[in-house]
Amino acid sequence: MSQASQSLVVAAALLLGTVARSDAPKLLSPEDGQIAHLKDAQWNPPKAKEFPPGAMGAPIAVDPQTGASVGYGKFPGGAALPSHWHSFSEYTVLLSGKATFTVDGKSTDLLPGDYIVIPAKAHHRLSCAPGADCVLLTRRAGATDYHFDS
Repeated sequence: MSQASQSLVVAAALLLGTVARSDAPKLLSPEDGQIAHLKDAQWNPPKAKEFPPGAMGAPIAVDPQTGASVGYGKFPGGAALPSHWHSFSEYTVLLSGKATFTVDGKSTDLLPGDYIVIPAKAHHRLSCAPGADCVLLTRRAGATDYHFDS
């Protein structure tokens, strides 16, 4: 694998601001046949200081060509991820908890099973309601990047 390809895979593994452990199995492409069980998720803390304490991510798959990824995110009840944007669209299902997503100034409450599409470069934030962790399943249309608003 070329150095550029290796760099792309590493960058894509930053799903939800986390880096997969070096001893973790190689991630499949989102296009490969697979089954992911939430109970088996390998949770990792994010590296970016903007993430709230207790936030975790668990990568599932990363496309080695585009960096598009799929993974779980978990935020403690009462936590908030500050306003930010990404270069590519993201597609998220809330699996548990209750969350409020604010996208370009418009807030929407989500319950388990609800789905949201956040367009590329849309400024958005997440607030997890107190009382239960928010667990998300997110697919990204390209490499994961975070650009936090000042």
